[in-house]
Amino acid sequence: MDEKKLVERCLSNDRVAQKELYDKYSPLLMGLCVRYANSNEEAEDILIEGFTKIFSNLQEFRFESSLLTWMKRIMLNSAISHFRMHHKHHNQLSLEDVETSDWEVGNELPSDKLMENDLLSLIQRMPETYRVIFNLFVVEGHSHKEIGEMLEIQESTSRSQLTRARNWLKDRLHS
Repeated sequence: MDEKKLVERCLSNDRVAQKELYDKYSPLLMGLCVRYANSNEEAEDILIEGFTKIFSNLQEFRFESSLLTWMKRIMLNSAISHFRMHHKHHNQLSLEDVETSDWEVGNELPSDKLMENDLLSLIQRMPETYRVIFNLFVVEGHSHKEIGEMLEIQESTSRSQLTRARNWLKDRLHS
């Protein structure tokens, strides 16, 4: 079934279509949620919050992008909102605690030594603030300015937290 028909059926409160939409896209969106959560349970909470927003705002979808792209944006916003509400200042250190690093943007991670699941598991163990900023910058491709606006922090805080995240990850990859 094409996206337009599926969306139209969902908008007419067709429960079968809503389940189809959820079943089709939830595994992909869960992957996004897991990157921002401390646990699978927290990721599931974010997923449910996100799908609640998706279904309540589906009438706003204009088919200007793919349905998945639109849903990913809502899910990312849900993850950020969840983070802001529950974890915003956990694990944040003062700017004086920033250590300089020889690991600059663009240098490769030694990921050839790790399987994808091992790397994901390691990223999930990062302190929350590090993980969120790392994902937003490295995985999602947002600028520090955008991250600052999303998380309501200074651009310099985003930069320093990314440096800490990279150092944290580097320490664990080399141990």
